[in-house]
Amino acid sequence: MPSDQIAKVTHVSHEAWTREGLAIIVVGASGDLAKKKTYPSLLSLYIDALLPPDVVIYGYARSNMTDEQLRDKLRPYLSAKVKDDKVLNDFLGRCFYQSGSGYGDVDGWERLNSKLTKIEEEDKVNDGIEKANRLFYFAM
Repeated sequence: MPSDQIAKVTHVSHEAWTREGLAIIVVGASGDLAKKKTYPSLLSLYIDALLPPDVVIYGYARSNMTDEQLRDKLRPYLSAKVKDDKVLNDFLGRCFYQSGSGYGDVDGWERLNSKLTKIEEEDKVNDGIEKANRLFYFAM
């Protein structure tokens, strides 16, 4: 786990999903629902060790921004949930962003797919993770 402040949940540690890769794609990541509800909820799951240790969270939306700009936009909403800067920074370090010209932008989705495939391949080589899962959440 990334921090000593992360809760140690033992009742799920034996379950297979804890040893699998997970990419969560938040569609509509630049909107109010995502920053006020979706990301804070994901942070709670992260703190309670209810996400795999190698989870990555990719926001996808039409707004043009960088990973760091997304993190800066989320920080005020997340810092209200956790006072430990290390935990917050660990979580935000797992948050990335991909923009597209629209939600039907095939090129934008292909760029995101390429990034996720690369992460999944690295996890397989570096961490021995055999199975990669993708969860799409529509924050729209």
